[in-house]
Amino acid sequence: MLRLLAHGAVVTALVAALSACGDGDDPTADSSRTPASSTATQESTPPSASASPTTTPKPKPTPTIPAGAPRCDAVWVAGATLPGNYVGCVTGKGKARAYVKAKRVSCSSGQGLMLYDNRFWAVRGGTISSAAKLVDSDAYLAAVARCRG
Repeated sequence: MLRLLAHGAVVTALVAALSACGDGDDPTADSSRTPASSTATQESTPPSASASPTTTPKPKPTPTIPAGAPRCDAVWVAGATLPGNYVGCVTGKGKARAYVKAKRVSCSSGQGLMLYDNRFWAVRGGTISSAAKLVDSDAYLAAVARCRG
């Protein structure tokens, strides 16, 4: 009986090995030899429940540009006054247009320093200052220190 079971295991292994022949592992194999019924079966066979489902990543929502939003290059000009109602501005042209929400550094007084493009800062209704890079600007760092009191 043991010999018969061992013989059956060998036959099963042989059948499995032979059935794997020509299943596409050989990169030099002619793919045109695949029977049409085999292709149709592969296409119509639903994925197994154990296969991990594929999910399509959701596209990032495009923020709506508020009507009347000013262009950033028109607002953020060194020496100009930042509008008292400033909440953001528009960059780019055509399909590349994007709305940039106001970035604010909170002050101890409740007021805030508005920042733009890592170069400009001002309080709403105040004069816009600029630097090559905010973190390297002594004037900006002093303004933050005064702001946070």
